[in-house]
Amino acid sequence: MTKEDNTLNCYIKLFPKWIAYVVLVAGIAGAFIIPVTSVAFYIWIGLCGLFIAKTLTQKPQIEPVIVLAETGIQLKNEQFYPYNEIEKVMAFSVKRLRFRTINFKLYLKKGNQIEFNVDNLSIKPQHLLDVINEKIK
Repeated sequence: MTKEDNTLNCYIKLFPKWIAYVVLVAGIAGAFIIPVTSVAFYIWIGLCGLFIAKTLTQKPQIEPVIVLAETGIQLKNEQFYPYNEIEKVMAFSVKRLRFRTINFKLYLKKGNQIEFNVDNLSIKPQHLLDVINEKIK
């Protein structure tokens, strides 16, 4: 999150590094349980190693997913929506498989509706909602 000229940039949150250590412990425990002669042993070790490597070498994004500027909202798809064209914003929960995600829906004065996901962002959804509602008043 950076604040420059009252601009709020939202990036995708990275996996915490401690998860790699949990996977390492689970990988070692699984290696003792699964016989070495089994193919599952090598698959298990490979998947744990891949996850650990990906988690420890992840890099933060350069481009923000959502930008809340002084004049409007810019989404990742390069669409810009000025605050004076936004009638209201609603937050709602969507169930995907067994998990719930939080989505925002912008209701534009032209009658269009723009939906975007706000899970896994560097800024909490409630703060985003408060900032957007403050700007569209």
